Amino acid sequence: MIMNRVVAILGTPVSSGNRGVMALAAALARLCAGPEGTHEVILMLGHRRSEQVPFRIDVEPKLIPVINYRLSPRAKLKEHLGWILIACLIYRLSPSKIIKAKLAEITPWIGALERADIVGDVHGGDSFSDIYGMRRFLTGVLEDLTVVLIKGSIVQFPQTFGPYKSKLAKVLARFILKRSSVIMARDETSRRIAQELVGPSHEVLLSPDVAFSLQPIKPKNVQLFPGKENVLRHNVIGINVNGLMFHGGYTRKNMFGLKLDYERFVPTMIEALLAEHPGELWLVPHTYGHPESVESDPEACRRVRERLPSYLKERVRIVTGEYDCHEIKAIIGGFDFFIGSRMHACIAALSQGIPCIGVAYSRKFKGVFESVGVGEWIIDGRNVGNEEALNKTLELYGKRDSIRRILKENAEKARRDLEKIFHRLLKCKSIQKSRS
Repeated sequence: MIMNRVVAILGTPVSSGNRGVMALAAALARLCAGPEGTHEVILMLGHRRSEQVPFRIDVEPKLIPVINYRLSPRAKLKEHLGWILIACLIYRLSPSKIIKAKLAEITPWIGALERADIVGDVHGGDSFSDIYGMRRFLTGVLEDLTVVLIKGSIVQFPQTFGPYKSKLAKVLARFILKRSSVIMARDETSRRIAQELVGPSHEVLLSPDVAFSLQPIKPKNVQLFPGKENVLRHNVIGINVNGLMFHGGYTRKNMFGLKLDYERFVPTMIEALLAEHPGELWLVPHTYGHPESVESDPEACRRVRERLPSYLKERVRIVTGEYDCHEIKAIIGGFDFFIGSRMHACIAALSQGIPCIGVAYSRKFKGVFESVGVGEWIIDGRNVGNEEALNKTLELYGKRDSIRRILKENAEKARRDLEKIFHRLLKCKSIQKSRS
C-alpha cells in the first residue's frame, strides 16, 4: 500500500490564456494526486498571492493550495523571491534547528518545502531553455535552487531540455540537473541533451508528455462563428492557428527563424484541403489573449478566415467559446483530422487517436510525435517552405485513415506508461535524497 505523500509542483501556472500550459498543469496535478486522489498536491509558483485554486482532478473541481512568490518590489518580504533565496541559503548553512524552524515559520515557501515529500519542476514543459529568453530561464533556475537548498535535490518532471544558445544557460542547466534526483525527458533529443549534461552518474528517463493523460470533458455547447444550430458534425477537419507564429513571434520579426511563411501558408492550405475534403473545417484557438496580442489564436483565426474566398467561408467556422483545456481537448477529439501549430493542441488530438499534422516552430514537436509512432507527421517550419509544406499536408491528409488504429493503440500505451512512471515515483521513500 502506498502511503499518502505531499507532492509540490513548480513550473505550472494556475491561470493562463495558453491552454497548453494549463493542460500540463491539470494533467500533472492529477498524476501526482494518484489514481484515487490519495496524495496531497501543492503548487508553488510566481503568483499574486497564496490561495486555493480549483483544478479538475477527477472531472469534479478540487481545490489545490498555491504557495506563491513574487518579484515585485511592492511584494511582502516573506513572499519576495529575493528574500526566499536568502532565507533558503541561511537555512542550508545554519546548524541550528531553532533557526531553521523560525525561517520555515516566517517564510511560507520554506514551510511548504519542508512539508513536501516530493518536490518537482516541469518548467512550463519547454522553458528549461533560453529559447524564450534568459529572464524566464533564470527565474526557473532560481526556483529550483530554493528546492535544492532546502531538500538537497529536486525532481525534474517530464519536459523538454534545451536548446541552450548561451554558455551560461548550459552551465546553469548542468548545475541544476546534477542536483536532480530524478530527471524525466519527454523526447529522445531532450533525453540525450540532459544525459550529456549530467554524465554517466545520473540516468535520464524517457517519459510521454503528461498531457497524454489529460481528461477530455465535453462542454455543454460549442459556440461557433458563423453559428450553427446543430453542432453534431461528421467529417470535419480541425485546424489550430498559432497566433504567435502568425505574427512572427514576440518580436514580430520571424523570431523562430522559420523558412515557412506561416501567415500566407495557413489560408492557402485551407483552400487546398477544402478542394479535397467534402465537409467543413473549423479553426480552433488554443491560446487566448487580447486581439492586439501576438499570442491571440482567436484573432489569428479571424484574420485567416477573412482572407479566404467568399465561396469557401461558409464551410469554415471558428470555435469562439473560451473553453478550458479539458473542453478544448473534447472538441478536438470529435474531428476526423487535425492540424496543429500549438504542441499541446496536437497532443489533444494524438492522445485521442485523431490523425494529426504538427506544423512546428521548434524541435519539441518531433519527440512527442515520435513517442506515438508518427514522427513523419511533422512539418518543420524552420526547414520547409510553403510549397513543400502544402504538398506534404495533402499527402498526409490522404494517408489519415492508415494510422488511426496504431495511433490509438500508441496513445493508450502512453497513458498507461505515465500511470506506471508516477506510481513508481510516488511510492519511492527516498526520492528527494540528494545525489549530488
